[in-house]
Amino acid sequence: MKTFVEIGSCDFNTLTHLSHHGWKGVIVEPIKKYFDNIPHEENICYVNVAIGDVDGSTTMWIAPDEVVDVDSDFKGMSTVIEDGHPLLTTEVNVPMMTFDTLFEMTEVSSIDFLKIDVEGYDGKLLKLFPWHNIKPKFIQFESKHIDIDAAVELLQGNGYHCMVESENTFAILL
Repeated sequence: MKTFVEIGSCDFNTLTHLSHHGWKGVIVEPIKKYFDNIPHEENICYVNVAIGDVDGSTTMWIAPDEVVDVDSDFKGMSTVIEDGHPLLTTEVNVPMMTFDTLFEMTEVSSIDFLKIDVEGYDGKLLKLFPWHNIKPKFIQFESKHIDIDAAVELLQGNGYHCMVESENTFAILL
């Protein structure tokens, strides 16, 4: 059975549909009001946390409801980066765990598809990923807000071929 892990799911454009094609997966979304709206499917573990460098909690910023009501693009935006965006002003305290804790808790030992979309924290999560234990076969991450050269260098150093597009980067394990 193929396995996906999606970090930063919100409640739209998720990979839940892969469960209809025999995949198992892990969906990670730290913002509770979005997490609660994710459609639940069989063979998927849903985890309401942020991924970071320690197990504990962290502060995230989201757009206030009045901003989301005017521009729904802000619905999916949340960040651990203070002052990451001028309209992400509402503070939310969320639980946080490391990749190692997540993978132990969800019994993930291999990943076929890793998707990361965490509003500018993607590069940091790539640095925190336990490459010595798991190497996803295919990776997609949002790269428009990060130092893409550093991310590509990290991935190439771990055996990946990368393709950079305007908003996302794709990497395949060679």
